[in-house]
Amino acid sequence: MNATITSLTTIIFAMFVGVSLSVIARHMRIPPMAPLLLGGVVLGSQFLGIIDTTVLGDGLKVIISLCVAIILFEGGLTLDIAGFKKSGGIITRLLTLGILITWFGTALAVFLIFNYSLSISLLAGSLVIVTGPTVISPLLQRIKVKENLHHILHWESVLIDPVGVFIAILCFEWLSIHGAFWHHFGQFSFRFLIGVCLGFFGGMVISQLLRRKWIPEEQANIFVLVAALLLFGLSEFFAHEAGIMTVVVAGLVLGWRRPERLGHIQQFKSELTELSIAILFILLSANLQMSHFIALGWSGVAVIAIVIFVIRPLNIAVSTLKSSLTLKERLFLSWVAPRGVVAASMASLFALQLSDTQPQTAVFLETFAFAVIAVTVLLQGFLSEYVAAWLDVKAPTQQGWLIVGAHALARKVAEFIQKSGKGRCFLVDTNYDDVLTAKREGLTVLHEDATDLDSFPEHLFPQIGNVLAITGNRTLNANVCEKWQQFVPKERLFRWSSRREPKAHKKRAGIVIWSDVRPDVASANLLDREAVIIKTRIERIQEKMIPGTVPLLSYQESHLMPHSFSWSGEGDALLFQPLTLHLPFFLLLENILSLQVNSYSTLIETVLEHARQTHPELPFEKTRALLLEQEHYFPTTLGHGVAIPHAHCADLKEPVCIIVRVPSGINMHAYDGEFSRLFFILLSPPADPETHLVLLADIARIASDVEKVRKLIELKSPHDVANFLMGIKSPQS
Repeated sequence: MNATITSLTTIIFAMFVGVSLSVIARHMRIPPMAPLLLGGVVLGSQFLGIIDTTVLGDGLKVIISLCVAIILFEGGLTLDIAGFKKSGGIITRLLTLGILITWFGTALAVFLIFNYSLSISLLAGSLVIVTGPTVISPLLQRIKVKENLHHILHWESVLIDPVGVFIAILCFEWLSIHGAFWHHFGQFSFRFLIGVCLGFFGGMVISQLLRRKWIPEEQANIFVLVAALLLFGLSEFFAHEAGIMTVVVAGLVLGWRRPERLGHIQQFKSELTELSIAILFILLSANLQMSHFIALGWSGVAVIAIVIFVIRPLNIAVSTLKSSLTLKERLFLSWVAPRGVVAASMASLFALQLSDTQPQTAVFLETFAFAVIAVTVLLQGFLSEYVAAWLDVKAPTQQGWLIVGAHALARKVAEFIQKSGKGRCFLVDTNYDDVLTAKREGLTVLHEDATDLDSFPEHLFPQIGNVLAITGNRTLNANVCEKWQQFVPKERLFRWSSRREPKAHKKRAGIVIWSDVRPDVASANLLDREAVIIKTRIERIQEKMIPGTVPLLSYQESHLMPHSFSWSGEGDALLFQPLTLHLPFFLLLENILSLQVNSYSTLIETVLEHARQTHPELPFEKTRALLLEQEHYFPTTLGHGVAIPHAHCADLKEPVCIIVRVPSGINMHAYDGEFSRLFFILLSPPADPETHLVLLADIARIASDVEKVRKLIELKSPHDVANFLMGIKSPQS
């Protein structure tokens, strides 16, 4: 009973402490392996004694095997085939010649410095072949190196694990089991064949079941987990230690086939992987004794230095021979090779099996492997960012945009950015209908949760340099920016929020933009009804627009910049916000006047004299006659002190609107008896009757609201009038 309680306590403490340390490491932006190793040692028998792995018995081997299976299956899921195509030759050489150099080089160093037998030296060398996605992926996400380096390191880390494990098993059998070498090599080949065949077949079956939707959506994650573990168990049944290759191949096939639920599966597997890593490192490091590390002495330091500074650079030099990589890129690859949880797991398993027959060998193998893990994780985990900067191999500031939301406005923004030629756009949304619409429009779109970074394809991170969160949910937008701030500079995080944003949100990550627009509702309706996207040269904007007709995006200084309600007047290509009123597009500040006149005819003459300055093509006498005649036969008063004299003028190329405010008023004999104090004089070319009617409708909307009319009359400057018209909302917003 006590043993059961102790076993339960050990596992629970390992899970809780491991996950907690991983969370702390992520917040501190440090490699999680470092605190996990330290935490395991402190909680183990050396210090506090809270975690005692001896009470688990053979259960420890089962836990290690299952956790490694989950980790490597998830690693296979994240591999990007496109990345392999770009650097396939280098990756192939790393997995062949590179492995042999690391294996034999390390074995030779152990053989010469520690004076161990050849078999033990080869086994020790095989344990440090693997790097592993558990240490490489977080490192690459954090430092964001060039895309080719990213692909090389990620592919190497995933595929080298099963190969390294097979070699380690071959060496272990040679050491612990008597028999001819070719017999063991035959066993190795049989494991490899079983792993590849069963993994490929199993991955295809799982993919087909998901594609045909024979597995309910809500049970897809758990089904894929047990299917992967089943494949692992079947492989182990046919050939001991073949399961590792099986789960890697199955994960790779599933990732290549990309069934509909893959993103959610990756998310689920990523969470399980984090839990597996946390448990393994806590349990395995709990057995370590500091005295064993001290016993390695300077000999251990020498071997580890050779592994890091001689063998890895030699590996990269041979593997990248005649490649297009620069010297600095090769130096960076030479630096990065931290060992992870698979190396630790295999060392611990071998130590457990050799502890009775060869205790000294067991202690050396486990201590040596963990020493290499600790030094490489700490040294390369903390210094790689500085090394990447020094060697100038960091990815350039990316122009790619992650646009959260796939509604009408988001799609128009993505189309505009891509047409401007500055950055590829990746739309992401959980609304399946919007995702399908975006796909039909030829846009790149993901059906994912933007706050769940673990579900994102690995190859997208190096491409995203800007985040634009424009869903209608301001809390979600803030959460997205919080998540992405570890990958994107804070000045490149943008989010929509309403003007009534809670105080708690104002301090959160992301620059607030477009507060006067409801992106997922009002803008969608407007985009369906009107053409509101304008792409033009700045000279055209200055001719046509007034300050206040503000772009949502402008192409400035070689990058695109979202705007709120301000604009510097610089830029080449502009995407304008969907306005409720079209009137501001046909206004110039010079055409917003305040006059003191007593009659309508004087008003018209004064206005047309003024209009000659901005529109010299306007025929004075003809237009004057049209407006006076119209007022005589068809009065243009609307009530509330508003009048809209309007006429068609064939000499104009586009509509012209002149706003005149007459504080004292003119008696236009309006039906409500009020003097007219606000005049909208609209002149349009006959060839564009539709725009003429739209502008008349805009003016009628303003005239129907007595408060808006009063405000327009009272405003002091033309600029104030223009900004007020810009801020008028549509009924649906």
